[in-house]
Amino acid sequence: MDLAGFTESLRRLSAEDIRFCAAGLEAQEASVADEVMQWQVELTIGRLLHCRSTRADTQRAHAAAHRTARLVVDVARRRGIDVPDSDVTRVARAAAGIARCLSLAALPARSREFMLARWARAVDAGQRREISAA
Repeated sequence: MDLAGFTESLRRLSAEDIRFCAAGLEAQEASVADEVMQWQVELTIGRLLHCRSTRADTQRAHAAAHRTARLVVDVARRRGIDVPDSDVTRVARAAAGIARCLSLAALPARSREFMLARWARAVDAGQRREISAA
């Protein structure tokens, strides 16, 4: 997945998708192993941005993260969710992290794969909840 494809998928989120994704992300936060891995990936990203990236790469990564978080908030507003909202915040922060990962070519594949898998699990968990509620 590339950054353009990821942001396009965010534009299609419904209010229910945001709620379900937030629930999936929250469930993952209960796993200590997932949290430790998440911190390791975030430290890797921080070191990469601070020590091995050019100023332009760092600015591009931060801008991508900011635009993506704003996109989630804007989509939520258009779908009728009043912000601030904890679910919107959780999804926006996770999406910003994904955007930052996708914008860093030098990020190790393992770290990128973890972030994308975490997102996919959250989205899948939301879809499964929606199907089981029907």
